[in-house]
Amino acid sequence: MNKLYPLLLEHRLPVPLRYCIAAAIMMVCAILQMALQTLTGFPNYFLLLPGIFLSGLIFNRGTGLAAAAFGAGVSIYISYRSEIGSPLAENSLFIMTAVGTALVAEFLRAEMKRVMQADKTKSVLLQEMAHRTKNNLAVLSAMIRLQARSSEPAVASALEATARRIHVTAQVYDHLSHKQDSRLVGMRYFLSGVVEKIFQSLAPEGPIAFEVVSDDVDLPHNQALAIGIITNELVTNALKYAFPDSRPGQVTVELSLKKDIELTVADNGVGHNGDEGPSGLGSRIVMLLTQQLGGRLSYAKLQPGLSAQLRAPLRSSHDR
Repeated sequence: MNKLYPLLLEHRLPVPLRYCIAAAIMMVCAILQMALQTLTGFPNYFLLLPGIFLSGLIFNRGTGLAAAAFGAGVSIYISYRSEIGSPLAENSLFIMTAVGTALVAEFLRAEMKRVMQADKTKSVLLQEMAHRTKNNLAVLSAMIRLQARSSEPAVASALEATARRIHVTAQVYDHLSHKQDSRLVGMRYFLSGVVEKIFQSLAPEGPIAFEVVSDDVDLPHNQALAIGIITNELVTNALKYAFPDSRPGQVTVELSLKKDIELTVADNGVGHNGDEGPSGLGSRIVMLLTQQLGGRLSYAKLQPGLSAQLRAPLRSSHDR
């Protein structure tokens, strides 16, 4: 429907040019109609009606009626050129049909215009709502960070972590687009922004680099948000625990979409001593979000470092 919007609503052609285009359309239909009559030897006018309908649909009622008048002239010419049938009855029936076709095309155009304008208004309202939501979340994140500055170190650390999670949620709205009634997030730039903000916020002491490798995919906003928060927690854990004593290293985030969504966060740090993955509030959040995605999270020891891999099925934007 949106592809028809420029064709039906946004053209700014001068009135004479519209009538010329309609006349050209009708001329093509008339040539085809007379060629068909020459082949069959029987006069008929049905090939003129699509031209009338198309002229009225693309432009307006006046153009459609002008095309109907053009078609009536062609029908009169064809009928009097042929000696078959009753020209008066046939022409009268065709003229009524042509006028009705032009009016139906105008009615359909008006309805399509109303629907497309409503759809465009809805899209603008959704974008405005997303913008306001992002701003409100950004203000909330800033307030929490302000509170963290005057709190005890342990409380300040918890508040900063909460502020980062809220900021990830706000970032979703920066990359939100509306396509075919779906709210989608471009993951390549979204994940790059998430990881960059984490490094800016935590400011690791050692020379730690990061790399984000993502397929150019759009995911429904609910899945994108969950993956963004999971990435936030996994990268945060890597920066906090994988590189003690200003140890240099690298954190790599990879996202691919094949049969399932695959997210991998790996580092070349000191690794993890236990058989299970890291524990703590952030890890519990990761597990809850993994369950929400219907996926599976696994950890693997690297030489050196640790890798966390999430596999989750891709869901449509209308799934809950």
